[in-house]
Amino acid sequence: ASIGQVHRAKTLDGSYVVMKVQYPGVANSIESDLRNLQMLINLTGLAPLGLFIEEVMRVGRNELKSECDYQNEMENQLKFKQLVENDPQLHQERFRVPGVYKDLTTKQIITSDFVRGGTIDKVAHLDQDERNRIAYNIMYLTMQELFTWRFMQTDPNWGNFLYDMGTFTTFLIDFGAAREYSKQFVDGYLRIVCANANRDEETLMAKSHEMKFLTGQENKIMLEAHKMSGFTVGEPFWSDEPFDFRGSNISSRLSQHSSAFMKHRLTPPPEEVYTLHRKLAGAYMLCIKLGAMIPLRNLLRQVVENHEFDDGLPPPILE
Repeated sequence: ASIGQVHRAKTLDGSYVVMKVQYPGVANSIESDLRNLQMLINLTGLAPLGLFIEEVMRVGRNELKSECDYQNEMENQLKFKQLVENDPQLHQERFRVPGVYKDLTTKQIITSDFVRGGTIDKVAHLDQDERNRIAYNIMYLTMQELFTWRFMQTDPNWGNFLYDMGTFTTFLIDFGAAREYSKQFVDGYLRIVCANANRDEETLMAKSHEMKFLTGQENKIMLEAHKMSGFTVGEPFWSDEPFDFRGSNISSRLSQHSSAFMKHRLTPPPEEVYTLHRKLAGAYMLCIKLGAMIPLRNLLRQVVENHEFDDGLPPPILE
């Protein structure tokens, strides 16, 4: 807990719980700390123009303020608990969200059920089938959060996934960073994901302009970087064959395209993208850590088949 400290405790009735207690003064210091940080960055010129640091700081400021409200986190956790419990696949695959004690939660203290498990990055020694099962269901969860629930826990920290080796259960914890996405945004973004999966440059560029990822004035370097970064992110969905996350070197190739963004990007991306891409990058990195080799195109196909688009256009085709 970056803004608080976590303790194991016992209630009066003998139940073991976890209490996260916020450090004193954290919420009140956010505004001044971020203002000082932005001033330092501006004075030193550390941030490239293509980063659009003002927008990064604005989004980060709003997110941090939300994370400081543990009653808001409690509501997020209760909502996620219900969503996960009502999802047949996640229930079958033993994904769980701990319960919350409303009477032991305030704006600075949140109390949850105590669950056993180690951080999920520590399971790299398990057999390939189990690592694949965990990775596939984390990708399934990520897709459900964005495209079905339109409500996502946006902190990809591996410590927010606890794995109990005795019961093969994955516990999801820490819901301070969570946000909703509009139906309009999700419809457009799903079309972009499908365009990347199909390596459909025409649709990718058209939707990128429509959603304000691009202005229409970009140079060839930026347009090529935008296309290739999108296609690279779409690689796990290119075919029905298992995708080797570790062997693909996908993260290093994405980094190569990112340098062009810092130099040539003319506009900040939509606000939703800051937290969304952080979550997607975290899911990919976890699959890399687990050495996952999993087929994902059919997962995307199922998402499209179950999705109702409100934009009046035919749904994407994933053959």
